[in-house]
Amino acid sequence: MATIRVTREGGGNVDEVTWQAEELQIVEKPNGPAAAALLSAGAGALALGILTVWNEASTNMHDLLEIDTGVGPLSGKTAFAVVAYVIAWIVLAPVLWRRNVAWPSVLALTGLLLAGGFVGTFPEFFKLFASE
Repeated sequence: MATIRVTREGGGNVDEVTWQAEELQIVEKPNGPAAAALLSAGAGALALGILTVWNEASTNMHDLLEIDTGVGPLSGKTAFAVVAYVIAWIVLAPVLWRRNVAWPSVLALTGLLLAGGFVGTFPEFFKLFASE
């Protein structure tokens, strides 16, 4: 227990206040929702990479992905990648809602998904699958 003296501006004691330190109860919140968001972002990036490669490999897919003729197949690739992100998030968020997930595992898996999507969008890579 500690005693704190409170003084007035003009001097003199006003009162003595007794203060007792209490132990804080720290409640750790589950990191599952954040992990779900990260993994879903990785899934969306991977979907974009796969769709980019598939667009080059198939003329039918190229035509399917051309939602807006002014934009070309990029409109479909990005739209379907966003849909993949949303679906992954809808599936993962309830599953991981109240859980604590190991961050190294989440970050490693997200990194792999992002790397796969990143590689799929490199012209040197997706042109290997180009249909002629």
